[in-house]
Amino acid sequence: MIKKILYSNTSWSLISNGTTALLGFVNLGFIAHQYSRDNAGKWFMLLTVYTLLEMLRSGWVQTPFVRYFAVSTNQEEKSRLTGASWQLLLGFTIIMATLAFPFMYFLKLDNGAFLLAKRFTIFWLFSALPYQLLQWQLQASQLFKKLAAVKIFFAAGFTILLLFQVKLRFSIETVVLLYGLLQFGIGMVGSIFGWLRFGTWKTNLQTERRKLSAFGRYSMLTMVTSSLLRSSDQFIIAIWLGPAAVAVYSIPQKLIEAIEIPVRSFASVTMPKAASLFQHQKWEELRYLFYRQCGFLTALIFPMLAVFLIFPSHIVNLLGGGKYHESVLLLQIFCFYAALIPIDRFCGVLLDAGNRPRKNTIKVFIMLAANVLLDVFALWIGAGVYGVAAGSTITFLLGVIIGWVQLKDILEAFAIKLLWKHGVLASINLLKKIPAA
Repeated sequence: MIKKILYSNTSWSLISNGTTALLGFVNLGFIAHQYSRDNAGKWFMLLTVYTLLEMLRSGWVQTPFVRYFAVSTNQEEKSRLTGASWQLLLGFTIIMATLAFPFMYFLKLDNGAFLLAKRFTIFWLFSALPYQLLQWQLQASQLFKKLAAVKIFFAAGFTILLLFQVKLRFSIETVVLLYGLLQFGIGMVGSIFGWLRFGTWKTNLQTERRKLSAFGRYSMLTMVTSSLLRSSDQFIIAIWLGPAAVAVYSIPQKLIEAIEIPVRSFASVTMPKAASLFQHQKWEELRYLFYRQCGFLTALIFPMLAVFLIFPSHIVNLLGGGKYHESVLLLQIFCFYAALIPIDRFCGVLLDAGNRPRKNTIKVFIMLAANVLLDVFALWIGAGVYGVAAGSTITFLLGVIIGWVQLKDILEAFAIKLLWKHGVLASINLLKKIPAA
């Protein structure tokens, strides 16, 4: 029984996301400690802009590819979907780079927060192509052990590069270049091992491209809007307050990503399973799956939230140092919206798995609009970064309410007792059945 649990897809997903997040915090600590708040803020804005554009192409290809690949019945169909995904991603990246080029290199911005983003975003988009496709293909094939190895190897590789930085004193620009080259290198290694596949290219894949694009136009809007939902705070703070304020805000926000580790892990594993349940119209099992995952994850993250609430200064000082003392209260504010993350995330998973991407897009778009309005209002009245953080809590509460209304035909009336019964108690009972040796 223990072996079955430890070697399950969920466990491997948790192991990979947990390890990469831990290494990510180490890497973040290197950046925060070794560079000024201004340079750290520029690094965070590069990550923000790149992530936004990456979500744009990922939403168009990744979500529909994983969904349709998971329910494909033969190898020929899977090979055609793989080839079509490559064609769409390459073409979309070239178009995106062409459109972004004049903005990245000729648009004059007095705000230094976007300096690295303007110079290196397009380079990162191209260098990450094989690495991103490698991850999507492994996820779609449910090869989570190999996916864990890929993610951990990249995070560990970047940590090693930053250790060299302590000795060799790389500039922030050099670190950016090495980050992009590392992604490209790991993608190529995956190709050598046969994990990264190119699929069928010689035949006409117009049907598969249309199939992916028809679903992808909604999932793309959802993922981009979702990314903007998280990054809109940084964009507005960067324009209003500058790069140093972005760094102050980003430190606790990155810490909250620790809360999302188990949520992302369970969501990636749940997506193919939920799609299959929808395909066979097993509504009772789908409802049980939702309550089980959300209940268990909500109980799992509460101890982490308690630590953040009780010891915020120690955690912030460990990660960023004394120069980020303003981040302490921000971390405590973030804890309140972090408690809503499991339900909000799994509402989105069910909407996508159930071929309802339009509803998910509407939900996230409403959340984005509310968040931007709350951010601007908070800064306008002088509430600063603390008001922006408080607005995020209101936004996520709104998202949970909308998501539940959209899934009322499946989830029915909201019942906290089912989160407890199917999520917490069921997990405790499962652990009790595990033999001691």
